[in-house]
Amino acid sequence: MDEIDKKRHFLGKPIFKGLIFFCEIELNNGKHLIIKRSVDNPTKISFKVNDYKLKEFQQNIKWDEEDLPFDKAKKKLNECLGFDVLPNWPYRKTITYFLRSQQDYLDVFKLNKFKLGKDKDWKPMVFDLLGFDGDIIKEKAELEERQAELDHNISILKKEAKIDTSEKDKIHGLLEIKKDEKENIESKIDKFNFFEKDQSINHQLVEEIDSRIQILNTQRYNISFEIEKIEKSLSTSADEIDLNELKEIYDEVKIYFPSKLLKNYEQLINFNRSITQERKKYLRENLDELKKNFNEINEELKSLETKKEELLDYLTDMDSYKKFKENHKLLSKLGSEIMNLEEKLVLIDRASEIEGEIQEIQHSLEEKIEEIKSQIDLRKHTEIRRIFNSVISSVLNVPALISISQNKQGNVEFNANIQNPKSGDITAEDFGTSYRKLLCMAFDLSILIHYSRNSFFRFVYHDGALEALDDRKKIKLLETVQKICKDYNLQYILTLIDSDLPKNEKNEVIQFPPDEICLELHDRDDSGKLFGISF
Repeated sequence: MDEIDKKRHFLGKPIFKGLIFFCEIELNNGKHLIIKRSVDNPTKISFKVNDYKLKEFQQNIKWDEEDLPFDKAKKKLNECLGFDVLPNWPYRKTITYFLRSQQDYLDVFKLNKFKLGKDKDWKPMVFDLLGFDGDIIKEKAELEERQAELDHNISILKKEAKIDTSEKDKIHGLLEIKKDEKENIESKIDKFNFFEKDQSINHQLVEEIDSRIQILNTQRYNISFEIEKIEKSLSTSADEIDLNELKEIYDEVKIYFPSKLLKNYEQLINFNRSITQERKKYLRENLDELKKNFNEINEELKSLETKKEELLDYLTDMDSYKKFKENHKLLSKLGSEIMNLEEKLVLIDRASEIEGEIQEIQHSLEEKIEEIKSQIDLRKHTEIRRIFNSVISSVLNVPALISISQNKQGNVEFNANIQNPKSGDITAEDFGTSYRKLLCMAFDLSILIHYSRNSFFRFVYHDGALEALDDRKKIKLLETVQKICKDYNLQYILTLIDSDLPKNEKNEVIQFPPDEICLELHDRDDSGKLFGISF
Protein backbone atom coordinates (compact mmCIF):
# COMPACT_ATOMS: atom_id res chain seq x y z
CA MET A 1 0.00 0.00 0.00
CA ASP A 2 1.61 3.27 -1.10
CA GLU A 3 0.62 6.78 -0.08
CA ILE A 4 -1.82 7.15 -3.01
CA ASP A 5 -3.70 3.93 -2.27
CA LYS A 6 -3.96 4.59 1.45
CA LYS A 7 -7.28 6.40 1.12
CA ARG A 8 -8.86 3.52 -0.80
CA HIS A 9 -7.15 0.50 0.75
CA PHE A 10 -8.96 -1.25 3.60
CA LEU A 11 -5.90 -0.76 5.81
CA GLY A 12 -6.47 2.98 5.51
CA LYS A 13 -9.46 2.69 7.88
CA PRO A 14 -8.94 4.34 11.31
CA ILE A 15 -9.27 0.97 13.09
CA PHE A 16 -5.89 -0.12 11.68
CA LYS A 17 -4.03 3.00 12.81
CA GLY A 18 -0.76 2.10 14.53
CA LEU A 19 -0.66 -1.44 13.08
CA ILE A 20 2.78 -2.77 12.05
CA PHE A 21 3.27 -5.75 9.73
CA PHE A 22 6.24 -8.11 9.82
CA CYS A 23 7.13 -10.69 7.19
CA GLU A 24 9.86 -13.34 7.27
CA ILE A 25 11.04 -14.89 4.00
CA GLU A 26 13.39 -17.82 3.65
CA LEU A 27 15.81 -16.87 0.90
CA ASN A 28 17.26 -19.28 -1.65
CA ASN A 29 20.71 -18.87 -0.09
CA GLY A 30 19.37 -20.35 3.19
CA LYS A 31 19.19 -17.05 5.08
CA HIS A 32 16.03 -15.40 6.43
CA LEU A 33 14.86 -11.91 5.52
CA ILE A 34 12.63 -9.93 7.90
CA ILE A 35 10.61 -7.01 6.52
CA LYS A 36 8.76 -4.39 8.58
CA ARG A 37 6.10 -2.04 7.23
CA SER A 38 3.58 0.04 9.15
CA VAL A 39 0.12 1.31 8.25
CA ASP A 40 0.92 4.83 9.45
CA ASN A 41 4.07 5.12 7.28
CA PRO A 42 3.55 2.65 4.44
CA THR A 43 6.33 4.12 2.28
CA LYS A 44 9.00 3.56 4.96
CA ILE A 45 10.24 -0.05 5.04
CA SER A 46 12.91 -1.78 7.14
CA PHE A 47 15.01 -4.90 6.39
CA LYS A 48 16.99 -7.42 8.45
CA VAL A 49 18.82 -10.52 7.18
CA ASN A 50 19.49 -13.38 9.66
CA ASP A 51 21.31 -16.69 9.34
CA TYR A 52 18.46 -18.33 11.28
CA LYS A 53 14.68 -18.33 11.48
CA LEU A 54 13.13 -16.21 14.23
CA LYS A 55 11.11 -18.06 16.85
CA GLU A 56 9.08 -14.94 17.54
CA PHE A 57 9.11 -11.32 16.44
CA GLN A 58 10.60 -8.75 18.78
CA GLN A 59 10.18 -4.99 18.93
CA ASN A 60 13.89 -4.28 19.48
CA ILE A 61 15.22 -5.76 16.22
CA LYS A 62 18.39 -4.08 15.02
CA TRP A 63 17.56 -3.39 11.38
CA ASP A 64 20.19 -3.60 8.63
CA GLU A 65 18.29 -0.99 6.62
CA GLU A 66 15.66 1.08 8.43
CA ASP A 67 12.85 3.22 7.03
CA LEU A 68 13.95 3.03 3.40
CA PRO A 69 11.74 5.01 1.00
CA PHE A 70 9.46 2.99 -1.25
CA ASP A 71 11.59 2.90 -4.43
CA LYS A 72 14.80 2.08 -2.57
CA ALA A 73 12.96 -0.61 -0.62
CA LYS A 74 11.81 -2.29 -3.85
CA LYS A 75 15.39 -2.26 -5.12
CA LYS A 76 16.69 -3.63 -1.80
CA LEU A 77 14.18 -6.51 -1.78
CA ASN A 78 15.10 -7.36 -5.36
CA GLU A 79 18.75 -7.58 -4.32
CA CYS A 80 17.98 -9.73 -1.27
CA LEU A 81 15.93 -12.20 -3.31
CA GLY A 82 18.88 -12.62 -5.68
CA PHE A 83 16.94 -14.27 -8.50
CA ASP A 84 19.06 -15.66 -11.35
CA VAL A 85 15.93 -16.20 -13.45
CA LEU A 86 14.73 -13.19 -15.46
CA PRO A 87 17.44 -10.91 -14.01
CA ASN A 88 16.19 -8.02 -16.14
CA TRP A 89 12.68 -8.19 -14.63
CA PRO A 90 11.89 -7.10 -11.06
CA TYR A 91 10.19 -9.59 -8.73
CA ARG A 92 7.01 -7.46 -8.76
CA LYS A 93 6.53 -8.24 -12.45
CA THR A 94 6.38 -12.01 -12.04
CA ILE A 95 5.09 -12.52 -8.51
CA THR A 96 1.42 -12.29 -9.55
CA TYR A 97 1.83 -15.55 -11.48
CA PHE A 98 2.42 -17.15 -8.10
CA LEU A 99 -0.30 -15.19 -6.28
CA ARG A 100 -3.31 -16.06 -8.44
CA SER A 101 -6.60 -14.49 -7.39
CA GLN A 102 -9.95 -15.38 -8.94
CA GLN A 103 -9.50 -12.62 -11.55
CA ASP A 104 -6.19 -14.18 -12.65
CA TYR A 105 -7.77 -17.43 -13.85
CA LEU A 106 -9.32 -15.84 -16.96
CA ASP A 107 -6.15 -16.29 -19.00
CA VAL A 108 -3.17 -18.59 -18.40
CA PHE A 109 -0.58 -16.08 -19.55
CA LYS A 110 -2.19 -12.62 -19.35
CA LEU A 111 -2.82 -11.74 -15.72
CA ASN A 112 -5.58 -9.39 -14.60
CA LYS A 113 -3.10 -6.60 -13.81
CA PHE A 114 -2.11 -6.55 -17.51
CA LYS A 115 -5.72 -6.44 -18.69
CA LEU A 116 -5.72 -2.73 -19.57
CA GLY A 117 -2.05 -2.55 -20.50
CA LYS A 118 -0.19 -3.20 -23.73
CA ASP A 119 1.23 -6.52 -24.92
CA LYS A 120 4.76 -5.23 -24.40
CA ASP A 121 4.00 -4.99 -20.66
CA TRP A 122 3.81 -8.78 -20.31
CA LYS A 123 4.55 -10.74 -23.50
CA PRO A 124 8.35 -10.14 -23.46
CA MET A 125 8.45 -11.33 -19.84
CA VAL A 126 6.44 -14.50 -20.56
CA PHE A 127 8.66 -15.16 -23.60
CA ASP A 128 11.68 -14.86 -21.29
CA LEU A 129 9.98 -17.06 -18.71
CA LEU A 130 9.54 -19.80 -21.30
CA GLY A 131 13.25 -19.68 -22.11
CA PHE A 132 13.36 -17.35 -25.12
CA ASP A 133 14.73 -13.85 -25.74
CA GLY A 134 11.96 -11.44 -24.72
CA ASP A 135 13.99 -8.42 -25.84
CA ILE A 136 13.06 -9.20 -29.46
CA ILE A 137 9.35 -8.82 -28.69
CA LYS A 138 10.04 -5.66 -26.71
CA GLU A 139 12.11 -4.18 -29.54
CA LYS A 140 9.41 -5.06 -32.08
CA ALA A 141 6.76 -3.37 -29.93
CA GLU A 142 8.92 -0.25 -29.63
CA LEU A 143 9.40 -0.19 -33.42
CA GLU A 144 5.63 -0.46 -33.90
CA GLU A 145 5.04 2.41 -31.47
CA ARG A 146 7.61 4.54 -33.30
CA GLN A 147 5.97 3.71 -36.63
CA ALA A 148 2.54 4.62 -35.25
CA GLU A 149 3.98 7.95 -34.04
CA LEU A 150 5.52 8.66 -37.47
CA ASP A 151 2.30 7.65 -39.25
CA HIS A 152 0.45 10.12 -37.04
CA ASN A 153 2.98 12.88 -37.76
CA ILE A 154 2.88 12.40 -41.51
CA SER A 155 -0.92 12.24 -41.44
CA ILE A 156 -1.00 15.63 -39.70
CA LEU A 157 1.46 17.05 -42.26
CA LYS A 158 -0.63 15.84 -45.19
CA LYS A 159 -3.99 16.91 -43.75
CA GLU A 160 -3.23 20.16 -41.96
CA ALA A 161 -0.40 21.42 -44.16
CA LYS A 162 -2.15 19.96 -47.24
CA ILE A 163 0.97 18.51 -48.80
CA ASP A 164 1.55 15.58 -51.11
CA THR A 165 5.11 14.31 -51.52
CA SER A 166 4.34 13.33 -55.13
CA GLU A 167 3.71 17.01 -55.99
CA LYS A 168 7.20 18.23 -55.16
CA ASP A 169 8.13 18.96 -58.78
CA LYS A 170 4.77 20.65 -59.37
CA ILE A 171 5.35 23.00 -56.44
CA HIS A 172 8.85 23.76 -57.73
CA GLY A 173 7.23 24.77 -61.03
CA LEU A 174 4.65 26.99 -59.30
CA LEU A 175 7.41 28.58 -57.27
CA GLU A 176 9.34 29.45 -60.42
CA ILE A 177 6.21 31.01 -61.96
CA LYS A 178 5.51 33.10 -58.85
CA LYS A 179 9.09 34.27 -58.68
CA ASP A 180 8.97 35.31 -62.35
CA GLU A 181 5.71 37.22 -61.70
CA LYS A 182 7.31 38.90 -58.71
CA GLU A 183 10.34 39.97 -60.74
CA ASN A 184 8.07 41.28 -63.52
CA ILE A 185 5.98 43.40 -61.11
CA GLU A 186 9.11 44.69 -59.40
CA SER A 187 10.42 45.77 -62.79
CA LYS A 188 7.15 47.54 -63.68
CA ILE A 189 7.06 49.30 -60.34
CA ASP A 190 10.56 50.54 -61.03
CA LYS A 191 9.44 51.88 -64.44
CA PHE A 192 6.03 52.95 -63.14
CA ASN A 193 4.44 51.28 -66.20
CA PHE A 194 0.85 50.04 -65.77
CA PHE A 195 -0.21 49.41 -69.38
CA GLU A 196 0.26 45.64 -69.29
CA LYS A 197 -1.48 45.41 -65.90
CA ASP A 198 -4.52 47.26 -67.32
CA GLN A 199 -4.58 44.88 -70.28
CA SER A 200 -4.54 41.91 -67.92
CA ILE A 201 -7.50 43.30 -65.94
CA ASN A 202 -9.54 43.84 -69.14
CA HIS A 203 -8.89 40.26 -70.17
CA GLN A 204 -9.83 38.99 -66.72
CA LEU A 205 -13.09 40.98 -66.68
CA VAL A 206 -14.25 39.92 -70.13
CA GLU A 207 -13.08 36.33 -70.38
CA GLU A 208 -13.11 35.10 -66.80
CA ILE A 209 -15.38 36.96 -64.38
CA ASP A 210 -18.28 37.74 -66.77
CA SER A 211 -18.15 34.23 -68.19
CA ARG A 212 -18.23 32.69 -64.74
CA ILE A 213 -21.11 34.93 -63.64
CA GLN A 214 -23.14 33.83 -66.67
CA ILE A 215 -22.51 30.14 -65.96
CA LEU A 216 -23.43 30.52 -62.28
CA ASN A 217 -26.67 32.40 -63.12
CA THR A 218 -27.71 29.53 -65.38
CA GLN A 219 -26.89 26.98 -62.71
CA ARG A 220 -28.78 28.97 -60.10
CA TYR A 221 -31.89 29.13 -62.32
CA ASN A 222 -31.81 25.36 -62.94
CA ILE A 223 -31.35 24.59 -59.25
CA SER A 224 -34.16 27.00 -58.33
CA PHE A 225 -36.45 25.20 -60.78
CA GLU A 226 -35.57 21.80 -59.28
CA ILE A 227 -36.13 23.08 -55.72
CA GLU A 228 -39.57 24.38 -56.67
CA LYS A 229 -40.53 21.02 -58.21
CA ILE A 230 -39.39 19.03 -55.15
CA GLU A 231 -41.11 21.34 -52.68
CA LYS A 232 -44.32 21.07 -54.67
CA SER A 233 -44.02 17.27 -54.74
CA LEU A 234 -43.40 17.11 -50.98
CA SER A 235 -46.41 19.31 -50.24
CA THR A 236 -48.71 16.98 -52.18
CA SER A 237 -50.00 14.01 -50.19
CA ALA A 238 -50.62 10.68 -51.90
CA ASP A 239 -54.24 9.69 -52.44
CA GLU A 240 -55.23 6.62 -50.49
CA ILE A 241 -58.17 4.31 -50.98
CA ASP A 242 -60.74 4.30 -48.18
CA LEU A 243 -61.45 0.60 -47.74
CA ASN A 244 -64.65 1.21 -45.79
CA GLU A 245 -66.06 3.35 -48.60
CA LEU A 246 -65.04 0.74 -51.13
CA LYS A 247 -66.77 -1.99 -49.13
CA GLU A 248 -69.94 0.13 -48.90
CA ILE A 249 -69.99 0.50 -52.73
CA TYR A 250 -69.77 -3.28 -53.07
CA ASP A 251 -72.58 -3.70 -50.58
CA GLU A 252 -74.78 -1.15 -52.38
CA VAL A 253 -74.50 -2.94 -55.72
CA LYS A 254 -74.86 -6.21 -53.83
CA ILE A 255 -71.57 -7.63 -54.98
CA TYR A 256 -69.68 -9.88 -52.58
CA PHE A 257 -66.44 -8.27 -51.30
CA PRO A 258 -64.04 -11.18 -50.56
CA SER A 259 -61.79 -10.92 -47.48
CA LYS A 260 -58.85 -11.97 -49.61
CA LEU A 261 -59.48 -8.97 -51.88
CA LEU A 262 -59.63 -6.75 -48.80
CA LYS A 263 -56.24 -8.11 -47.67
CA ASN A 264 -54.76 -7.48 -51.13
CA TYR A 265 -56.05 -3.88 -51.08
CA GLU A 266 -54.54 -3.37 -47.62
CA GLN A 267 -51.20 -4.72 -48.82
CA LEU A 268 -51.39 -2.44 -51.85
CA ILE A 269 -52.13 0.58 -49.64
CA ASN A 270 -49.26 -0.29 -47.26
CA PHE A 271 -46.91 -0.80 -50.21
CA ASN A 272 -47.97 2.52 -51.73
CA ARG A 273 -47.51 4.27 -48.38
CA SER A 274 -44.04 2.71 -47.94
CA ILE A 275 -42.97 3.74 -51.45
CA THR A 276 -44.27 7.28 -50.84
CA GLN A 277 -42.35 7.59 -47.54
CA GLU A 278 -39.12 6.29 -49.11
CA ARG A 279 -39.54 8.63 -52.07
CA LYS A 280 -40.10 11.63 -49.78
CA LYS A 281 -37.03 10.69 -47.78
CA TYR A 282 -34.82 10.81 -50.88
CA LEU A 283 -36.58 13.98 -52.11
CA ARG A 284 -35.80 15.74 -48.81
CA GLU A 285 -32.17 14.66 -48.98
CA ASN A 286 -31.95 15.90 -52.58
CA LEU A 287 -33.69 19.16 -51.57
CA ASP A 288 -31.14 19.77 -48.78
CA GLU A 289 -28.26 19.21 -51.20
CA LEU A 290 -29.83 21.52 -53.84
CA LYS A 291 -30.40 24.29 -51.28
CA LYS A 292 -26.81 23.94 -50.14
CA ASN A 293 -25.60 24.27 -53.76
CA PHE A 294 -27.96 27.22 -54.31
CA ASN A 295 -26.49 29.07 -51.30
CA GLU A 296 -22.93 28.31 -52.40
CA ILE A 297 -23.62 29.68 -55.90
CA ASN A 298 -25.18 32.83 -54.39
CA GLU A 299 -22.09 33.41 -52.25
CA GLU A 300 -19.76 32.93 -55.21
CA LEU A 301 -21.85 35.31 -57.34
CA LYS A 302 -21.65 37.98 -54.61
CA SER A 303 -17.88 37.55 -54.44
CA LEU A 304 -17.52 37.77 -58.24
CA GLU A 305 -19.67 40.89 -58.43
CA THR A 306 -17.54 42.54 -55.74
CA LYS A 307 -14.36 41.55 -57.56
CA LYS A 308 -15.76 42.85 -60.85
CA GLU A 309 -16.62 46.17 -59.22
CA GLU A 310 -13.12 46.50 -57.75
CA LEU A 311 -11.46 45.81 -61.11
CA LEU A 312 -13.74 48.28 -62.91
CA ASP A 313 -12.80 50.88 -60.32
CA TYR A 314 -9.18 50.17 -61.09
CA LEU A 315 -9.67 50.67 -64.82
CA THR A 316 -11.71 53.84 -64.48
CA ASP A 317 -9.41 55.37 -61.90
CA MET A 318 -6.66 57.23 -63.72
CA ASP A 319 -4.78 58.00 -60.53
CA SER A 320 -1.34 56.48 -61.16
CA TYR A 321 -0.42 56.60 -57.50
CA LYS A 322 -3.42 54.38 -56.62
CA LYS A 323 -2.36 51.89 -59.30
CA PHE A 324 1.13 52.02 -57.89
CA LYS A 325 -0.21 51.03 -54.46
CA GLU A 326 -2.29 48.21 -55.95
CA ASN A 327 0.77 46.72 -57.56
CA HIS A 328 2.62 46.96 -54.29
CA LYS A 329 -0.19 44.97 -52.68
CA LEU A 330 0.09 42.35 -55.42
CA LEU A 331 3.82 42.23 -54.86
CA SER A 332 3.25 41.60 -51.17
CA LYS A 333 0.71 38.86 -51.98
CA LEU A 334 3.15 37.18 -54.34
CA GLY A 335 5.84 37.34 -51.65
CA SER A 336 3.49 35.58 -49.24
CA GLU A 337 2.61 32.93 -51.82
CA ILE A 338 6.30 32.32 -52.52
CA MET A 339 6.96 31.90 -48.79
CA ASN A 340 4.08 29.42 -48.51
CA LEU A 341 5.35 27.40 -51.47
CA GLU A 342 8.89 27.36 -50.04
CA GLU A 343 7.48 26.25 -46.66
CA LYS A 344 5.54 23.50 -48.42
CA LEU A 345 8.76 22.27 -50.02
CA VAL A 346 10.40 22.15 -46.58
CA LEU A 347 7.43 20.17 -45.22
CA ILE A 348 7.50 17.83 -48.22
CA ASP A 349 11.18 17.17 -47.57
CA ARG A 350 10.33 16.48 -43.91
CA ALA A 351 7.49 14.16 -44.96
CA SER A 352 9.86 12.35 -47.33
CA GLU A 353 12.32 11.88 -44.45
CA ILE A 354 9.52 10.46 -42.30
CA GLU A 355 8.43 8.12 -45.09
CA GLY A 356 12.02 6.97 -45.42
CA GLU A 357 12.22 6.31 -41.69
CA ILE A 358 8.93 4.40 -41.84
CA GLN A 359 10.34 2.21 -44.61
CA GLU A 360 13.43 1.51 -42.50
CA ILE A 361 11.23 0.61 -39.53
CA GLN A 362 9.11 -1.69 -41.70
CA HIS A 363 12.29 -3.43 -42.83
CA SER A 364 13.42 -3.77 -39.19
CA LEU A 365 9.98 -5.12 -38.25
CA GLU A 366 10.27 -7.79 -40.92
CA GLU A 367 13.63 -8.77 -39.44
CA LYS A 368 12.16 -8.90 -35.92
CA ILE A 369 9.30 -11.09 -37.16
CA GLU A 370 11.85 -13.50 -38.62
CA GLU A 371 13.88 -13.41 -35.40
CA ILE A 372 10.77 -14.26 -33.38
CA LYS A 373 10.02 -17.13 -35.77
CA SER A 374 13.59 -18.41 -35.40
CA GLN A 375 13.27 -18.19 -31.61
CA ILE A 376 10.03 -20.20 -31.61
CA ASP A 377 11.66 -22.81 -33.86
CA LEU A 378 14.28 -23.38 -31.13
CA ARG A 379 11.47 -24.78 -28.89
CA LYS A 380 13.25 -23.78 -25.69
CA HIS A 381 9.99 -24.28 -23.80
CA THR A 382 10.04 -28.04 -24.45
CA GLU A 383 10.75 -29.00 -20.83
CA ILE A 384 8.12 -26.62 -19.43
CA ARG A 385 5.64 -27.98 -21.96
CA ARG A 386 6.44 -31.56 -20.89
CA ILE A 387 5.99 -30.68 -17.21
CA PHE A 388 2.73 -28.87 -17.97
CA ASN A 389 1.37 -31.92 -19.78
CA SER A 390 2.45 -34.14 -16.88
CA VAL A 391 0.59 -32.00 -14.30
CA ILE A 392 -2.65 -31.86 -16.33
CA SER A 393 -2.47 -35.54 -17.24
CA SER A 394 -2.06 -36.57 -13.60
CA VAL A 395 -5.21 -34.61 -12.65
CA LEU A 396 -7.47 -34.98 -15.69
CA ASN A 397 -5.95 -38.05 -17.32
CA VAL A 398 -5.85 -36.26 -20.71
CA PRO A 399 -2.91 -34.57 -22.49
CA ALA A 400 -2.43 -30.80 -22.45
CA LEU A 401 -0.22 -28.55 -24.50
CA ILE A 402 1.53 -25.19 -24.24
CA SER A 403 2.22 -23.80 -27.70
CA ILE A 404 3.55 -20.58 -29.20
CA SER A 405 2.58 -19.13 -32.57
CA GLN A 406 2.70 -15.89 -34.54
CA ASN A 407 -0.38 -13.96 -35.65
CA LYS A 408 -0.78 -12.09 -38.95
CA GLN A 409 1.22 -9.15 -37.56
CA GLY A 410 4.07 -11.47 -36.54
CA ASN A 411 3.34 -11.00 -32.85
CA VAL A 412 3.68 -13.86 -30.38
CA GLU A 413 0.55 -15.67 -29.23
CA PHE A 414 0.68 -18.01 -26.24
CA ASN A 415 -1.75 -20.91 -26.06
CA ALA A 416 -2.58 -23.48 -23.40
CA ASN A 417 -4.76 -26.23 -24.81
CA ILE A 418 -6.25 -29.42 -23.51
CA GLN A 419 -7.30 -32.61 -25.23
CA ASN A 420 -11.01 -33.03 -25.87
CA PRO A 421 -11.90 -36.25 -24.01
CA LYS A 422 -14.60 -37.07 -26.59
CA SER A 423 -12.91 -36.32 -29.92
CA GLY A 424 -9.30 -36.73 -28.80
CA ASP A 425 -8.34 -33.45 -30.53
CA ILE A 426 -6.05 -30.93 -28.89
CA THR A 427 -8.25 -27.85 -28.80
CA ALA A 428 -8.25 -24.30 -27.51
CA GLU A 429 -11.60 -24.93 -25.83
CA ASP A 430 -11.25 -24.94 -22.08
CA PHE A 431 -14.52 -26.74 -21.23
CA GLY A 432 -15.45 -24.10 -18.64
CA THR A 433 -13.86 -22.05 -15.91
CA SER A 434 -12.76 -25.03 -13.79
CA TYR A 435 -10.61 -26.45 -16.62
CA ARG A 436 -9.22 -23.00 -17.43
CA LYS A 437 -8.32 -22.59 -13.77
CA LEU A 438 -6.50 -25.93 -13.82
CA LEU A 439 -4.53 -24.78 -16.87
CA CYS A 440 -3.47 -21.63 -14.97
CA MET A 441 -2.44 -23.60 -11.88
CA ALA A 442 -0.57 -26.18 -13.98
CA PHE A 443 1.34 -23.40 -15.76
CA ASP A 444 2.42 -21.82 -12.44
CA LEU A 445 3.57 -25.18 -11.09
CA SER A 446 5.39 -26.01 -14.34
CA ILE A 447 7.40 -22.78 -14.14
CA LEU A 448 8.32 -23.43 -10.48
CA ILE A 449 9.36 -27.01 -11.24
CA HIS A 450 11.41 -25.96 -14.27
CA TYR A 451 13.32 -23.32 -12.29
CA SER A 452 13.51 -25.27 -9.03
CA ARG A 453 17.28 -25.63 -9.48
CA ASN A 454 17.64 -21.86 -9.79
CA SER A 455 17.22 -18.97 -7.38
CA PHE A 456 13.58 -18.15 -8.02
CA PHE A 457 10.17 -18.25 -6.37
CA ARG A 458 9.55 -21.45 -4.44
CA PHE A 459 5.92 -20.93 -3.52
CA VAL A 460 2.59 -20.43 -5.21
CA TYR A 461 -0.79 -19.26 -3.90
CA HIS A 462 -4.04 -20.28 -5.62
CA ASP A 463 -7.27 -18.71 -4.44
CA GLY A 464 -10.19 -21.16 -4.47
CA ALA A 465 -8.08 -23.90 -6.07
CA LEU A 466 -10.67 -26.68 -5.52
CA GLU A 467 -13.72 -24.65 -6.42
CA ALA A 468 -16.10 -26.16 -9.05
CA LEU A 469 -14.06 -29.38 -9.48
CA ASP A 470 -15.58 -32.82 -8.90
CA ASP A 471 -14.26 -34.79 -5.94
CA ARG A 472 -12.08 -37.16 -7.94
CA LYS A 473 -10.27 -34.27 -9.65
CA LYS A 474 -9.90 -32.46 -6.29
CA ILE A 475 -8.24 -35.51 -4.77
CA LYS A 476 -6.03 -35.98 -7.83
CA LEU A 477 -4.99 -32.32 -7.73
CA LEU A 478 -4.11 -32.46 -4.04
CA GLU A 479 -2.10 -35.67 -4.52
CA THR A 480 -0.27 -34.16 -7.50
CA VAL A 481 0.53 -30.95 -5.60
CA GLN A 482 1.76 -32.83 -2.53
CA LYS A 483 4.14 -34.90 -4.67
CA ILE A 484 5.41 -31.80 -6.50
CA CYS A 485 6.06 -29.96 -3.23
CA LYS A 486 7.94 -32.94 -1.83
CA ASP A 487 10.01 -33.61 -4.96
CA TYR A 488 10.93 -29.99 -5.67
CA ASN A 489 10.89 -28.40 -2.20
CA LEU A 490 8.06 -26.00 -3.04
CA GLN A 491 5.41 -24.39 -0.86
CA TYR A 492 1.80 -24.56 -2.06
CA ILE A 493 -0.83 -22.28 -0.51
CA LEU A 494 -4.53 -22.54 -1.32
CA THR A 495 -7.74 -21.11 0.08
CA LEU A 496 -11.06 -22.92 0.16
CA ILE A 497 -14.38 -23.09 1.98
CA ASP A 498 -15.70 -26.16 3.83
CA SER A 499 -18.01 -27.13 0.99
CA ASP A 500 -15.01 -27.38 -1.39
CA LEU A 501 -13.40 -30.16 0.66
CA PRO A 502 -13.51 -33.39 -1.37
CA LYS A 503 -15.17 -36.63 -0.28
CA ASN A 504 -13.66 -40.08 -0.71
CA GLU A 505 -15.35 -43.18 -2.06
CA LYS A 506 -16.97 -43.75 1.34
CA ASN A 507 -18.53 -40.28 1.11
CA GLU A 508 -16.29 -39.09 3.94
CA VAL A 509 -14.95 -35.53 3.86
CA ILE A 510 -11.18 -35.51 3.50
CA GLN A 511 -9.61 -33.21 6.07
CA PHE A 512 -6.19 -31.56 5.93
CA PRO A 513 -3.72 -32.49 8.69
CA PRO A 514 -3.56 -29.74 11.37
CA ASP A 515 0.10 -28.94 10.56
CA GLU A 516 -0.90 -28.14 6.94
CA ILE A 517 -3.57 -25.60 7.93
CA CYS A 518 -2.19 -22.06 8.27
CA LEU A 519 -5.40 -20.27 9.19
CA GLU A 520 -9.08 -21.07 9.68
CA LEU A 521 -11.66 -18.28 9.37
CA HIS A 522 -15.41 -18.17 10.02
CA ASP A 523 -18.14 -15.54 10.18
CA ARG A 524 -19.83 -16.58 13.41
CA ASP A 525 -18.15 -13.81 15.36
CA ASP A 526 -15.04 -11.58 15.30
CA SER A 527 -12.82 -14.43 16.49
CA GLY A 528 -13.08 -15.92 13.02
CA LYS A 529 -12.13 -12.72 11.20
CA LEU A 530 -8.68 -12.19 9.66
CA PHE A 531 -7.73 -9.44 12.10
CA GLY A 532 -10.05 -10.57 14.91
CA ILE A 533 -12.30 -7.55 14.29
CA SER A 534 -15.06 -6.43 11.93
CA PHE A 535 -14.46 -3.32 9.81
